[in-house]
Amino acid sequence: MVPGAKGAAPLIRSRKRPAFLSADIPHWQGGGLAETLPAMPPEDLVARRPDLLKLTSPGHESAILAAFGEAPPAFLLGEAWTDPPQSQLLPGTTSVYLPFAGTSWRLQDTAGGRRRGVDVVVAMYNSAATIAGCIGSVLDGSTADLRVLVVDDGSTDDSAKRVREDFGDHPQVRLLQKENGGCASARNWGRMQSDAEHLAFIDADDMVEPGFYPAVLELARYSGLPMAQGGFRPFRDTSNGPRHEATPEDLSHLPRRRFGTAEVFDIPWPEVVTGQPTIWRRVYRRDFLDARAIWFPEHIRAFDDQVFQLVTGYHAGLIPARDDVHYLYRQHAGQDIRQGDERAHYSLEMYRLVLRRAVLEGWSDFGPVVTSYFSTLAWSHAGLRDDLRGDFLHGAAELWTYMRRVWGPGIDSAARPELLPETFARHAAQMERQLAGLGDGYVFAWLDGPALHVDMLRADRQMREAAPI
Repeated sequence: MVPGAKGAAPLIRSRKRPAFLSADIPHWQGGGLAETLPAMPPEDLVARRPDLLKLTSPGHESAILAAFGEAPPAFLLGEAWTDPPQSQLLPGTTSVYLPFAGTSWRLQDTAGGRRRGVDVVVAMYNSAATIAGCIGSVLDGSTADLRVLVVDDGSTDDSAKRVREDFGDHPQVRLLQKENGGCASARNWGRMQSDAEHLAFIDADDMVEPGFYPAVLELARYSGLPMAQGGFRPFRDTSNGPRHEATPEDLSHLPRRRFGTAEVFDIPWPEVVTGQPTIWRRVYRRDFLDARAIWFPEHIRAFDDQVFQLVTGYHAGLIPARDDVHYLYRQHAGQDIRQGDERAHYSLEMYRLVLRRAVLEGWSDFGPVVTSYFSTLAWSHAGLRDDLRGDFLHGAAELWTYMRRVWGPGIDSAARPELLPETFARHAAQMERQLAGLGDGYVFAWLDGPALHVDMLRADRQMREAAPI
């Protein structure tokens, strides 16, 4: 089958395997001379309505599949030799075994009875100024198997109106509305309304480069792994337009390999866990999230992505990644991470939840989580108001003491207390003295204190301020 063939086409005979012909990629076959030989256009094959198709047509796999439109054969076998055919060319209930020649890549059916494709969940709250740009960027370069689920989390501005006006008739955009419950509840709500095999999340004030999610979806579909990711670029709005900043990560040490025309690499889970939480540049298998009961904690009103990052990273084990497409992460003064208020204590709650989960699920290694914990403590402490730093270090030391009681001193090598003021060490030593003689045990993962909860911390501070001097 050769697109455009009218009874004959120039084909290259392999010098190594004379019986093997290729259309236009001699580098796969070791070269050879082009010969005009009998060939059929894909349309002739479509007219025969085969039940089974075995593809061995180097260079033209995607074109042949595209000729079938939305009705490919029920069974598809063979191999891909150039770019892996896009999974959206294989709708319906087609049974597929199509490896990418010379690699371990293989288009895999992970739908499990769900709709093939990806639903991108947008958590929206008072985002009238940015939501159109966000949705438009996701749709730019999208494929037919992508949908955008916009969850209006009780906005009090014109966010929902903007979505209706700009995308009300768009077949790939769906507006969902609910009472305000926070970003975590909006993401969970969108997920529950989704029927897709893959999920992704984007913040309403961010954007993506054209074709970002379809590109990452292809990597997810061919690897079959729990999640896949793309690159990201921070940017700021200026009077002269967006100004992109340097990406705060360096993954150049990871070995690269080809995925069609792209280069991809695998990130081991310790590097995922210790890196910056970037849950929004990933595509997740829905059955993976469901099987592991991984959700966003709805009682947390800031930094709810930390627990999601840590738990998905551990259970995925390895994340295939590509950095030729990018998520665009808007930097602005209104971000939670820049407020320097009590919400920094939500990070302590996040790590306490992960500690409990690691115990219940029997994690084999907690060291990378410890390293991530100390990096988060240092970053959060540096941005806090001066009057909040004492309580924060006290809570951080308390939780660190519980971690050591659960995991033992073996995790000390992963800790980085030198990143914090000496006050942290004093608090930790005091906690150790208070717990002296109790021994280690999993029960410490369930101990608690006011400094580990924002609401309790605020109430405690109010009581101290109201107490007579």
